[in-house]
Amino acid sequence: MRIGRFTLSQSTFLLVAAGIVGLGGGFGAVLFRRLIDFEHWLAFDLIGAHLGMVIGVASIVVQLAIGGIIAAWITATFAPEAKGHGVPEVMESVALRGGVMRPRVIAIKALASATSIGFGGSCGREGPIVQIGSAIGSVIGQAAKAPAPIVRTLVACGAAAGISATFNAPIGGVFFAAEVILGEFAPRSFAAIVVASVLSAVIGRAFLGNHPSFDASPFQLASPYELVFYALLGVLCAAWAYGFVKVLYFFEDGFDGFKMPAWSKGAIGFAGVGIIGIAFPQVFGVGYDSIQQVLYSHVPAAHAFTLAVLKPLATSLTLGGGGSGGVFAPSLFTGAFLGDGFGRLIHGAFPSWTGPAAAYGLVGMAAVFAAAAEAPMTAILIVFEMSNDYTIILPLMVTVVISTLLGRRLLGATIYEMKLLRRGLDWQKVRHPRFLTRVNVATIGRTPPVVAQLNDPIDAVVERDSISGELAIPVCNGERFVGIVTSAELAGAVAHGQGKQQIHTIVRTTDDRLHPEDPVERAATLMADETVPLLPVVGDEDRLVGIVTRRDVLDAYRSLADA
Repeated sequence: MRIGRFTLSQSTFLLVAAGIVGLGGGFGAVLFRRLIDFEHWLAFDLIGAHLGMVIGVASIVVQLAIGGIIAAWITATFAPEAKGHGVPEVMESVALRGGVMRPRVIAIKALASATSIGFGGSCGREGPIVQIGSAIGSVIGQAAKAPAPIVRTLVACGAAAGISATFNAPIGGVFFAAEVILGEFAPRSFAAIVVASVLSAVIGRAFLGNHPSFDASPFQLASPYELVFYALLGVLCAAWAYGFVKVLYFFEDGFDGFKMPAWSKGAIGFAGVGIIGIAFPQVFGVGYDSIQQVLYSHVPAAHAFTLAVLKPLATSLTLGGGGSGGVFAPSLFTGAFLGDGFGRLIHGAFPSWTGPAAAYGLVGMAAVFAAAAEAPMTAILIVFEMSNDYTIILPLMVTVVISTLLGRRLLGATIYEMKLLRRGLDWQKVRHPRFLTRVNVATIGRTPPVVAQLNDPIDAVVERDSISGELAIPVCNGERFVGIVTSAELAGAVAHGQGKQQIHTIVRTTDDRLHPEDPVERAATLMADETVPLLPVVGDEDRLVGIVTRRDVLDAYRSLADA
């Protein structure tokens, strides 16, 4: 690659650019956290305090509504792609646009998300910082006029940098970018992502402190029997994640169906969060302080289950109404309270077999997110890094694996993919197309060396077929395809004294036809039937334009596999 007067190899450029993205993502995460703090002061200490002196407890609802109006208006006016989670939009840019993202997303996402979170909206900061960091990577790649694969990798570097700095989780950031954003662990991109994540973590630790997000006591298995209860927790977390995702998109679809200005939807959604928060203020914002109470074992079981229900509802109202924020933190919150409530019931019933309820809360954090996002490695590593507790790794792995497998079966798509599916984009198929869907029939179809006409004598066709060596030949009426006849059928007809008869007496008609724009995968599927030796490629009015045989399909597969 040529950058100004300098010429760099793509690998060198990628590592250098990844370092720049890591620094940008790290400082972006720090500034974003500061912006959230400012918005929180504006909402609670300035606006909320003055409103409280006038209208009392109802000031919470009004304060939230004001935040919803501002956040929804910002995204609707300046960058609609900044609305909602943020992660699906990054995935869409990687899948459809080679990682290209608009530079304005950096500022608009930061402002809208900081407003949503700072004013009390129930959402996380990981989605916004992923989108912000990814946009930084995209802008750097575009400025260097890098090819699409490089830009996509830099987008993933930005996502890793954001996660790494904001959660002090460099390993988790790497796996989030590879597992969720790219969906693969290619060696070259993996190295670049590591560079970005490490540098971002250095920046984050310098400005935000080098300490885990949560202070968790060392938890250990009380007995081998306890793994059975952790397995049951995995099932429960998968079911809860299913409900979370369904409620989230129920509200998003419902708000999208309302014909009203975006700001009014924001007011309604955030006001709903305010109503919930009057009795349960723990649903406001990111909720990490409340999660810490779980890890200190200070939450009664009934209260824990109640918040495990209310947090997904509050998050759905926030994002459905037009707020901007992530779903990772709400997933952790929900899992922590669900696991804690479950742990208290189990420990009460089997005190000698089980550890403290807080251990189940820590594991539940990872399990709910893993089930919703189908990202088990990310969930295990991020929760491990955020708590700095290695002793919980065994039950963590058991619970997360079970919740992930069951979550995929229940949901059919991740919480991020589901948003793209609503837009008509199957992210898995776009990012990981099967070999034979990459090319169409027109690229492998060939002109048949022999074409028989209905009134041709069989022995004349046999003579031409013996020269070509084809196992089957097409039969036409003029230019219109009629059917096929195999070399074995021709030889059998001659052996039975039918050589002077016309070919139409033995032609085999078939409805299996290919069109030039069909994917080669369709040809392979039809040829799974061993009685189909040849497929015609037809145009308008069944006019024969070519043929495809098993040999053609196999040649296409080999060339794609070697590419």
